[in-house]
Amino acid sequence: MANRVCEALGIEYPIIQGAMAWTSMAPLVAAVSEAGGLGVLGSGFMPKPIILEQMAAVRSMTSKPFAANLFLDPGAELEEGISAILEGKPAVAYVDSLNLLEYEFTKKHYDIFHEAGIKVVAKVNYLEDALVAEKAGADVIIAKGVEGGGHCTKVGGRILLAEICENVKTVPVVASGGIATPRQAAGCTVVGAEGVEMGTIFMASQECPVHINVKNAVVKATDRDIVACGASTGEPSWQIRNKLAETLLKIDADNPWDKAADMIREASQGSLRIASLEGEVEEHGAVLSGQVCGLIHEIKSCKEIVVDFTKEWENCLKKTYSVF
Repeated sequence: MANRVCEALGIEYPIIQGAMAWTSMAPLVAAVSEAGGLGVLGSGFMPKPIILEQMAAVRSMTSKPFAANLFLDPGAELEEGISAILEGKPAVAYVDSLNLLEYEFTKKHYDIFHEAGIKVVAKVNYLEDALVAEKAGADVIIAKGVEGGGHCTKVGGRILLAEICENVKTVPVVASGGIATPRQAAGCTVVGAEGVEMGTIFMASQECPVHINVKNAVVKATDRDIVACGASTGEPSWQIRNKLAETLLKIDADNPWDKAADMIREASQGSLRIASLEGEVEEHGAVLSGQVCGLIHEIKSCKEIVVDFTKEWENCLKKTYSVF
């Protein structure tokens, strides 16, 4: 299923694995890339030595292209991430954003990567961001909808995808947020997407290096089990409902938000590690996922998720549907 996304990134299938902090580590990244998709190291908040260590580990498991992510927000973390990517030289820099993109700042950093021979995937939350990313020279644009895991965005995935596909003409667009089935991917293709990004389904993959309890929690959860926690911090995230999630929701409900934000940060400190590494997912651990859990019913290999998924995606597009 080669297309402009595959050609731009040097991959076989137009599937990108979402960047998940301390979850999309070397074993998962390498497995996705080896299967023909684009594995993405969740390196946005990692110290440089760990990023370089993880890149080396990926290369020991596959010779295929992979990406490392960073957030395009001014500060020491951005500079450390740039330094690590320029030194480690993955094929792709996966450039995420939490705030609106400013053209000069964006182009400056895209140019840094391009001059080093590194492709740029721009993950955006608004049409305005997509237009800036296109003008600044992004090689691929990912349109992330509110359904996606990690930090909650504002615009529904299918709306944002339609907006961007109608207005971005020179860069291939990838749909992201709440996708876990080939039929959904086919629907995104009809709208104009040339690829899909998926995160939560890869969290529940055989190769993902998180505790089995986390994977089972994803498989078990339904749509109503996913709640947005931490609204007072300005960066709420989806997670599977448990005692910790109930505590975080109560903090926001019962306190002024200027106080609640610090209380949220304190209550959730280390919660991702507690779940991912220790497997405690009932009381103190946070299982961060997208809203799509209700469509994930089993733990599969990355090869199944990438190769078999794409074949069924193509089959869906070959079928003839009519509403008349």
